[in-house]
Amino acid sequence: MPKSLSVTVLKDGETFLHGTFDVSENDYEVVLGLLSEVEMDHGQAASLISGYMHARDAGQVTEEMGKIAMFAVVYMLDAGETAIEIPLEA
Repeated sequence: MPKSLSVTVLKDGETFLHGTFDVSENDYEVVLGLLSEVEMDHGQAASLISGYMHARDAGQVTEEMGKIAMFAVVYMLDAGETAIEIPLEA
């Protein structure tokens, strides 16, 4: 069963961007197995996800950007997150 992470990016307390990242069970297991090779914390994962969402909203994103975002999403899912809010910092 796919895993989902709902993400809301807030700007001045208001919803700026919102999206849901769906990860297949197979992709989740593969990325989870590779996560030990990546140094990442909760704040970095949130920053990567919001940056990816902003780039996607502004234009095209590369496959590489999507792969990096996938690591951040799996990090959050592995931490037990299912819905997060990320405030934009000025």
